[in-house]
Amino acid sequence: LVELLVAGSRASTLSTYESAWRTWATWCYQRGEDPLSTTLAFVLEFLANLHGAGKSYSTINVHRSMLSKTLPHFEGHPVGTHPLVKELLSGCFNINPPKPRYNSSWDPNVVVSYMASLGENSSLPLSKLSHKTAVLLALASLLRVSELASINFQSVTFSSSGVNFTLLKPRKAQHSGPLQSIFIPSLREPGCCPVETIKAYVDATAPHRNHSNINSLFVSCNKPHRNITSNTVSGWIRSSLAAAGIDTSVFSAHSTRGASASKALAA
Repeated sequence: LVELLVAGSRASTLSTYESAWRTWATWCYQRGEDPLSTTLAFVLEFLANLHGAGKSYSTINVHRSMLSKTLPHFEGHPVGTHPLVKELLSGCFNINPPKPRYNSSWDPNVVVSYMASLGENSSLPLSKLSHKTAVLLALASLLRVSELASINFQSVTFSSSGVNFTLLKPRKAQHSGPLQSIFIPSLREPGCCPVETIKAYVDATAPHRNHSNINSLFVSCNKPHRNITSNTVSGWIRSSLAAAGIDTSVFSAHSTRGASASKALAA
């Protein structure tokens, strides 16, 4: 039962809630309050204090969600849906609305041209090929780095028009239904075609596949070639963006989604 309840929230959410809980618990202990049993007025004071400390609306909202998961209902409402809490959050939003992560974007063509300049996929060392595959997949699919790291290797299926695959876990915004199947079409230029690059990556990693890494598409570039985390994928993408001339002090690996989407809208 406990495992099922914990599984109801994903690992990233639990990690975020854990940080929010520590903030809440510290606030309570400093004021002699029980963090598991308090008043609605104290909750409102806590959330208002976060706003006063300059915390973003999204940060305050995370704390509200954590409190809803933790505290008993107030007047028949979960903490997060209590009318007074909703009103307070609306005030936080209106006074300090969320700001866009980036004020500008970068041109995916610059990165794609750099990838094509690396040479034939078959001649690239595994590290370069791994980086190239991650970047082209990120641009073509709009997947998050955590989703790229969870591509199901055994689901990868090539056809004359492209490649299909699924993930090992639901996407961030998916809360029901079967795992989504994702299709990437082939491009005419083999040097920057994500499908041809994935094929080359599958061939290059075939000798390193074993029972411990047969499920994930991406594996470590070094022995024993274990499955990698989203942090590793992020590092690969960020390194490639920097090599292509993108300012990675401003743009993270996650920026591939916005850059690709902006390019598609402008087309």
